[in-house]
Amino acid sequence: MSSLKLFLPFAGIFLSPSLLFAVQESEADAGGIILHQLEVASKIGSTKKDFDMEESGIVGLGDSAGLSLGLQYYLGLIQQYEEKIEEDKENVYLWLGLAQTWETLKKDANALEAYQRALTISQENSIALQGIQRIKRSRQVQLRVYWSSTSQDEYSPYLGTEYASWKEQVKQVQVTKSWGTGKTIGFGWLDSSIEQDNLLYEDTDYSLHRQAPFFMISWPLADRVSASVRLREEKFSNDDDKAYYQLNENKHIYTGHVLISYRGEGYWGNMNYSRNRETDSIYDLVNARAALYIEVKELAGVSGGFVLAPGLEVGSSIYYEQYGSDSPDQFNGNLQFSHFPSWFPGFQVSLGSGYYTEEKEVIVNLSTNYQWQPWPELLMQLEYQLEYSENEDSWLNQGDLLLSWSFTNQLSMNLRAQYGAETGGDKDTIFFTQASLNWNFF
Repeated sequence: MSSLKLFLPFAGIFLSPSLLFAVQESEADAGGIILHQLEVASKIGSTKKDFDMEESGIVGLGDSAGLSLGLQYYLGLIQQYEEKIEEDKENVYLWLGLAQTWETLKKDANALEAYQRALTISQENSIALQGIQRIKRSRQVQLRVYWSSTSQDEYSPYLGTEYASWKEQVKQVQVTKSWGTGKTIGFGWLDSSIEQDNLLYEDTDYSLHRQAPFFMISWPLADRVSASVRLREEKFSNDDDKAYYQLNENKHIYTGHVLISYRGEGYWGNMNYSRNRETDSIYDLVNARAALYIEVKELAGVSGGFVLAPGLEVGSSIYYEQYGSDSPDQFNGNLQFSHFPSWFPGFQVSLGSGYYTEEKEVIVNLSTNYQWQPWPELLMQLEYQLEYSENEDSWLNQGDLLLSWSFTNQLSMNLRAQYGAETGGDKDTIFFTQASLNWNFF
């Protein structure tokens, strides 16, 4: 463990005693803390990724930071367990440690085999029985109720004031069936309201009702390769006949995403395509309003990252952005360095920069986040971002709080709240919340 214990200082308080028997006594506490920190990071990271995919269909560099470091640590740990088991095949704690490590790596078949081997040594072992039950629950049917709310005030440097307030509320229900970790098929229904209020005339520019059935599937393609697909058919209709702009007829668009991910030992890669409704406002200078338009924004690209040194990782991405509106199609490149200091468990700091080719825009971003587990049932992440836009000469300050609470083995809730405000050349503000209630049954 001494050669690995510097890699992933994620947050952690509660230790898993069965995992401590596989390491030297002097390293037991450090090893247990690291293992727990990795588990916390994996769970809270999956929650954040799911929320991000709901909104954009794109896996950001922030969602992937730390993956290489974690996988490198775990694969090294697997090797150590297997070597020690060769020396002592009747040590139940070694088999339990191996099983829990495979489970965290989402290798259910390997984890089940190790748990069952532990039961042959120690019948009615509670840790092994609980592990087997967790894997069985991952193969249940899940009902998920999702809700989100966005409120954004748009500032116009041309007018020198805020001119529009954009709001959207999304309600969504989905049912999924899992055949093990990463093997899921589901379908659902989305219903949302979209409203753009004009702050100059104190009326409504437009009000829309958005509805969509959708289908989703996630499945492994190979040992370390996985894929996920979501497809929606969205229908837009008028929701307020008093709004300034009205649709002549209902508008239909197809949206969704495709994601193919690879996880290697010390590196990762993604191929990602996203097709969503374009939400950025287009200003109508003639009428001094935010114009009504329903167009599609498509992003396609690749991202990847690898370990530079213990506690240090670099990630980069390049995407091609294609717009159905008059916004220019362009490439968007990003580079980000992430550091996980060993002296501050659970803390991460990242520095990145992006460039947009047609806008000739440079973005610089500094982000920090802290993950911890105050109680066994609760996981938390607190994040702060400071972003500079060269074209707008503005600074964005943004805070993000993420909670994941397990009420029972079958029922859990996730909650996210985000607030951001710009200063300088632009003064937009945004408040964004997401929540989901998840119930596993059958």
